[in-house]
Amino acid sequence: MGDGMNKNNNEQQSNYQIENIIEPLKFVPANETVIDKKVQLKGKYIILTALLCVSFIALLYVFTAKSVTFKTSPEYNKISLEGGFHFKMSDYYLLLPGNYTLKSDKAGYYPLNKSFEVTQKQNQEFNFKFLKLPGDLQLIVNPNVKIKVKIDSEPVNIKNGVISNISAGEHTLLVSSDKFFDFKTRLSIKGKQQLQKLSIALSPAWASISFDSSPSAVQIIENGKLLGKTPITLDLLEGTHSLIFKKQGYQHVERDVDVIALTKQTISDIHLEKLLGELQITSKPSGASVTFGEEFLGTTPIIAHVLPDISASLLIFKEGYQQQNQKLKVGSGTKVIRNITLSPILGEVKFKVTPSDALIYINDIFMGRASQDLTLSVKQQNIKIEKSGYVTYQKNILPNATLAQTFNIKLKTLEQAKWDNMKSIISDPSGGKLKLFKPKKIFYAGASRREQGRRANEIKRTLSLSRPFYLGFTEVTNKQFKQFESEHSSGHVKGKSLNGIDQPVVNITWIQAALFCNWLSLKEKLKNVYNIKDNKLISFDEKAKGYRLPTEAEWIWSSRFIDDQMLKYPWGDSLPPTKKSGNFADISGAAILGNVQAKYNDNYPVSAPVASFNKNKKGIYDLSGNVAEWSHDLYEIQTGLSSKIQVDPMGPLTGDYHVIRGSSWAHGTRTELRLSFRDYGNSKRQDLGFRIAKYAN
Repeated sequence: MGDGMNKNNNEQQSNYQIENIIEPLKFVPANETVIDKKVQLKGKYIILTALLCVSFIALLYVFTAKSVTFKTSPEYNKISLEGGFHFKMSDYYLLLPGNYTLKSDKAGYYPLNKSFEVTQKQNQEFNFKFLKLPGDLQLIVNPNVKIKVKIDSEPVNIKNGVISNISAGEHTLLVSSDKFFDFKTRLSIKGKQQLQKLSIALSPAWASISFDSSPSAVQIIENGKLLGKTPITLDLLEGTHSLIFKKQGYQHVERDVDVIALTKQTISDIHLEKLLGELQITSKPSGASVTFGEEFLGTTPIIAHVLPDISASLLIFKEGYQQQNQKLKVGSGTKVIRNITLSPILGEVKFKVTPSDALIYINDIFMGRASQDLTLSVKQQNIKIEKSGYVTYQKNILPNATLAQTFNIKLKTLEQAKWDNMKSIISDPSGGKLKLFKPKKIFYAGASRREQGRRANEIKRTLSLSRPFYLGFTEVTNKQFKQFESEHSSGHVKGKSLNGIDQPVVNITWIQAALFCNWLSLKEKLKNVYNIKDNKLISFDEKAKGYRLPTEAEWIWSSRFIDDQMLKYPWGDSLPPTKKSGNFADISGAAILGNVQAKYNDNYPVSAPVASFNKNKKGIYDLSGNVAEWSHDLYEIQTGLSSKIQVDPMGPLTGDYHVIRGSSWAHGTRTELRLSFRDYGNSKRQDLGFRIAKYAN
């Protein structure tokens, strides 16, 4: 080996020496020599530069390209990339960032043609999925009938039993055919152009229904379509069928037939009646009643259908007219027309009316002055007689064909009618009852100066009551008043109770009595008579129709003015009181009272239940006796004898006291028992109560 190396070194030295021997050069023109050397040198530079560039580009590509892998489902056989330079390594590709397109094919699937973008990220992976090609489905239908098919609710074409190009995956199949139930199922299509087979058994949806009728040869119609004539057997689908059975000259019949698949039926009870006959009846006058046989058809003008080919009586009648009757037969499907004129039945009616210038209307038709003789139809006639300022008279009458009638009629004035229409007795909300009075009389208050027991405040006055009013039959009881003031107690006298439910309420002020009246008015939604604030009377409304206390004039008229005479005592003109005339201070109360009527015993030492004694001739109880009574009026004393008539007086507008009228269980003197006795006060007492009143209009 040493020899070899030496040999080589020697050879290199020899070569070097040879190469470094100076030899003469051939003459070459200067220009040519220079050019050749430059060209030769330039070529080397170019090649070197190119190699450097290629190397640089290769290095740049290596450093900038990204590692990209591709996966497909199912896995691809081969792929191709478009969009730029790429380099495939063993199981990945080197791709510069940018947009590319991947293409791939696989048997049974749609070709892939997907765009994707390579980013700056290293080790990128792209996943793509092949879509299966559609498949075909062959339907084998039993029985072999014409069908319609829907897949996922969309109709599809079927050719030779095959449905083509069904997308791979799960689907809903619906197979329909006339007279069969729909077949519905879920199916899975494999796709990839494979042919699948499905066997279907359709279930019949009909049944055989046999029809027979009387008469025969009846048409059977459904939804306007003729199905056939009886007798016949029809295949009808399951469900309810609305059938019409028709035959000329007969009334059609409608029948619902319920069909169950494969369940045979026989329907033989179909019976058609002959067509009715038609009656068309008019009459003069119209409105006449019509019967045919025993059937009422209505009133004219009328069109009615009747049973055919039956002879029956046609009767036309109207109140006030002579009836017509005739035998008649109406053929099947035929029309009979009758125009009837009815003759009136007349009666004589005479009217004698006061006032004589009143006017009369018959059935709202003006006939002139009411007092006249009229000839009217013998039927109910409405009579109306009118005159301004009078109440209209109205009545239904029935003239008589054989006997003239006379009506004597006196019209009532509006004033008379107003009085007549008022209720004679009413109930108040607390349970008391009031009686209606219509005075229309002139009377007087007070007493003669010569009358024994007379007091100075009993000045004679002339009075008149024009307004009808209601007055309580009795004094207000504890039971009534406690509905207003539940805690009230009337108390007792030396152990004798005044608090029984039917005893008159006592120990109340005038204001309490007035507030009770306002409470009653509120219950009936009537206008209050009394305006009370802070337990003081501010004013009163003399026109209000609410409840109130009786005026002094009303009390006097109700208690004293009997049979157009003024009474001294409730029972007559002298003492002692007569039996059951009232509850006064008597021997039954001598132990607790002072002055008493020693010859009278009413058996009640204190107040008695209301209405325990005789009522007066006006039907009112206890106006004298039992308890004294608060009056509506404020107290005043008028001087001198006045001839001026005071109409509906309600007392002064102001004052310190209120009038008290009537004696009580505590009164027994001549002065107190007189009906003209007039007291006053503003404080409560054990023998002082009240009754109620109200105006009627």
